[in-house]
Amino acid sequence: MTDEPQLQSVTLDLLASLPEAVLFDVASVLDDEATSVSWVKTKDNWTIQWVFNAPAPVKQLIANIQKITKLKISLADITITDVKNVNWLEESYRSFPPFTIGPFFIFGSHYDGKIPKNNVPLQIDAATAFGSGEHGTTRGCLEALAFLKTEGFKPKHILDMGAGSGILGIGAHKLWKKPTLAIDIDKEATRMAAHHRRINNVPAGDDGMRCATGDGYAARPVGKSAGVVYDLIIANILAGPLVHMAPDLATCLSKKGMAILSGLLIEQEKDVLTAHKAHGLSVVKRITHGEWRTLVLSSKKV
Repeated sequence: MTDEPQLQSVTLDLLASLPEAVLFDVASVLDDEATSVSWVKTKDNWTIQWVFNAPAPVKQLIANIQKITKLKISLADITITDVKNVNWLEESYRSFPPFTIGPFFIFGSHYDGKIPKNNVPLQIDAATAFGSGEHGTTRGCLEALAFLKTEGFKPKHILDMGAGSGILGIGAHKLWKKPTLAIDIDKEATRMAAHHRRINNVPAGDDGMRCATGDGYAARPVGKSAGVVYDLIIANILAGPLVHMAPDLATCLSKKGMAILSGLLIEQEKDVLTAHKAHGLSVVKRITHGEWRTLVLSSKKV
């Protein structure tokens, strides 16, 4: 029996004053090569951790970070640790404590404490994923879901476009208990969304949450052939795709539907809004975290 491939953990601390948009770009450096990327903010620092198959491409990592931040980064600023097995993931995740966003209580699978009463639990598997809702875009979407719930909005069909880990679709289903479709172009993301659906005790099938892989609104479960319009569409992706997909979103949104858009910077809001206003949507609410903006839009179809 052979040992698991050796991994190396690469950790870097940057000042907490670094804009979140820049931090996101730094964390995304070499993300295709990395086994995992995580980051957490303390009072003084952003701590970013990459895990690579050994040997870690440290020189390339430093060069790319310097290009993004214009900061001088040296090997002395980097901590490299050999990891002999995959247990590093759960151990690393233990440094990320549970937290709340509105009514949602978000926790890793390592957490063995009590779930606060009257909170909506969202569990993220510590053994498979770091993404937990701490990023400004995901946080904004969860807050937007909570806002719609308190406003008395009652969707009958929900679409999570670009679902990723599935946390937003799961959160929406837990709030309304209505059919939810989670779509992502990445098969691994679809697998993770389905996994998180299971560990959060969200049922599968037409009355629960379905997870599927497909190319946006052209995906077979989403398109006109599916025969469904959505009262709530959540799209936490990027500004460019949001602009490009605006006509399809408007087509799939019901006459009195609501859309939650995120993944855009504040300065990108104008382009995103212009694209959606052209198809009869208007702004109901803006949510801002750092340089990231989340928009809640209402359909104005007649």
